Amino acid sequence: MKRNFCLLLTAIILLFSGCNEEQPQQKKIRFGGWDYDWIQKVKSDLNTGGEKFLPAYNQLIKDADEALEEGVFSVTFKKLMPPSGNKHDYMSMGPYWWPDPEKEDGMPYIRKDGEINPERNNTDSPRLAGLIKNVRALTLAWYFSGEITYAEKAAELLRVWFLDEATLMNPHLEYAQAIPGRTPGRFIGVIDATSLQVLVDAIAFLETSGTLTTSENEGIRSWFERYFKWLVESEHGKNEDAYKNNHSVAYDLQSSSIANFLGDDDFVARKVRELPRRRIDPMIEEDGRQPEELIRTKAFGYSVANLGNFYRVGERGLEVDVNIFNYVNVKGGSLQKALDYLIQYIGKEEEWPYQQISGWEQTENNLGLIVRKAARIYENEAYHKLWTDTFYERLKTDWTLLVIPEFQKK
Repeated sequence: MKRNFCLLLTAIILLFSGCNEEQPQQKKIRFGGWDYDWIQKVKSDLNTGGEKFLPAYNQLIKDADEALEEGVFSVTFKKLMPPSGNKHDYMSMGPYWWPDPEKEDGMPYIRKDGEINPERNNTDSPRLAGLIKNVRALTLAWYFSGEITYAEKAAELLRVWFLDEATLMNPHLEYAQAIPGRTPGRFIGVIDATSLQVLVDAIAFLETSGTLTTSENEGIRSWFERYFKWLVESEHGKNEDAYKNNHSVAYDLQSSSIANFLGDDDFVARKVRELPRRRIDPMIEEDGRQPEELIRTKAFGYSVANLGNFYRVGERGLEVDVNIFNYVNVKGGSLQKALDYLIQYIGKEEEWPYQQISGWEQTENNLGLIVRKAARIYENEAYHKLWTDTFYERLKTDWTLLVIPEFQKK
């Protein structure tokens, strides 16, 4: 069912769906990164014929229609067998590890930082990414269009991954980012599941659609309770939490998002309160540089990605009355300084003083989304102008515009 809505038809469909369908109540939804008030505002704008969010909406429907045509995802679909001998165990391969050309069997693999080995596609990491992308698109398409078919498909995907005994994933990542000939799994593989921070918001929203039974909702939440226990108590989880670079910030994002989903505000508050001492102090210099990310072959990409996670975790903190956005460490470093340092290189790839072997344009776009967010957080009109003048046209189809608010002048 492909849709090429004209503006009038879109407005009519959205208007009738908004009138006829009972809307989820905000108090029932514990969003971590999404904002229900903003989502309602966007839908209202679409209902009344507004064009600002139409490109993002149309792209969302396109993505959701493609998801309807795709199959389901399961860790049991892989051809490889994890070291445990159990296909229900998630398994992935370190992305930057390649066969040693000087060895007949290629073992042990050698590292090429920034160069992704396509063998990784034979493991579970692309399946997890596909699950999260499609559940997110389908859930939002259900809400904005009123078409229950989208929610039904999203519910099916969740059943297969989390509930069905024949296909479910065991709630741990013991065998993530393995390296052939070296290790069956590494603690840094925990980063594979960072995007669960998006999935839990989609699940929280989908619970209001009625496409999952009460017992199914409870079953999914039980899965996340067991996974969260593994995440905070396992050696892999503890080592990831203690790491010195972007991995630990990604861990903070993943763990605090799941804790929010499960209603553990104390954990979220504690995690965010620790962020200045454990992350901002050692990771951000006076001028905003992030030294641990600058040593990579994609230094711009890693710096932007890590900063994006800092801001996402910081937003989790705002929900529990913990604000780290104005914190300045003893060196003078802060999240805003880190942002300003990166902003100065927008459109100036040739002036970037570190390596960036690929992906400059996409990284700039990712930075643009942080700028949009920072404009609201700091109530900064200069950031808002940068977003509007430089990035809106490039990113007007991005789905996050539908769920994450922007700066609005008072």
